[in-house]
Amino acid sequence: MSAQSNSVVSLQSPKDVSVSQVEAELSKIWQSYGENSAARATTFNLLVYEPETVGAASRMASVDAIASQSPCRVIDLVAVDEEDQGISAQVAAYCPIQKTRSSLICGEYITLTGSKRAFERVHSILPELLVPDLPVFLWWKDSPAPNTRMFEKMVNLSDRLIVDSATFSKSEADLLKVQSMIQSSTQIADLNWQRLAPWQELTAQAFDQPDRRAAVWEIDGITIDYEKGNSTQALMFLGWIASRLDWLPIERKVEGGDYDIQHITFEGRDGIKVKAELAAIPVGDAGEVIGDLIGLRLTASNQNSDACNVFCSESTGCMRMEAGGVAQNYRVHQVSPLSDQSADTLLGQQLQRWGREVLYEESLLKASKILALQ
Repeated sequence: MSAQSNSVVSLQSPKDVSVSQVEAELSKIWQSYGENSAARATTFNLLVYEPETVGAASRMASVDAIASQSPCRVIDLVAVDEEDQGISAQVAAYCPIQKTRSSLICGEYITLTGSKRAFERVHSILPELLVPDLPVFLWWKDSPAPNTRMFEKMVNLSDRLIVDSATFSKSEADLLKVQSMIQSSTQIADLNWQRLAPWQELTAQAFDQPDRRAAVWEIDGITIDYEKGNSTQALMFLGWIASRLDWLPIERKVEGGDYDIQHITFEGRDGIKVKAELAAIPVGDAGEVIGDLIGLRLTASNQNSDACNVFCSESTGCMRMEAGGVAQNYRVHQVSPLSDQSADTLLGQQLQRWGREVLYEESLLKASKILALQ
């Protein structure tokens, strides 16, 4: 038995097999271990689609993240950029270490590798590889591709689609694709939406006190800075606050330039005009996640209002947000981001959830209305 990580062990190294032999080879793995040492268990199916550019190291990190959560059957489709030479397959079994048990409760990992054309041709094999009568999650580690046969086949096989909009190649167009799918009753979760939780919670807490709650309706300006390269977090956050405060988007101007400036005008309660600005800030090291929020500022024309707040993730973000000569009128909040915002970690949380995410859907709907403005 070889060690896979501190939290997961593998019963054997991944073994190359033909697609038709997958089930037989998995059975051999379990037959070689007694029930007292390693028990075969599956609580759900997880389909994963990822381009070859994701890299082997990232795929192995995903194995650890998935297997350490719950025993399941993972079917990982790796699309390579090469000529159609059919589909190759590997099988393995991974077991999370349970300190309270002497035996291992293990799941199964099937890797299918081939060109996109090969997957288009043999997508019919997928239903045969799923464990019947169990939920099916689909983790699509690429931009959504509706109206393509492979994507639609996998979505139709699944109960829930999981994406990460931080990896979208065309932020705005791909967000609109996700919104269109939600309207068609596809149940979708976005890992990037989870990264906004600390910002949303701190923004809401700023108006929690009874004497400050009315101030939220005086907000008539919002500025959002985000890391250049992906605007999905900024758009979803703007959609979130607009949906909570009943702001109706009425105008959008894309200024562009070095900061990809966007100006959006809303009509709020009692006809108040709310102006929003989105700015993409170039950063030297964006890290693993592209497009993280850097800072945001809420303003009100009434300078004595408690609506004026600055939220930032680092000192440079605070300095820019406080600039303007009226910093003393702002309450400044330091946002503590999630300790680990990697997709692998966030995926584990999504695999424990069921049902629609209504707040996400309402926020994305508002964001799509913003993007529809010309």
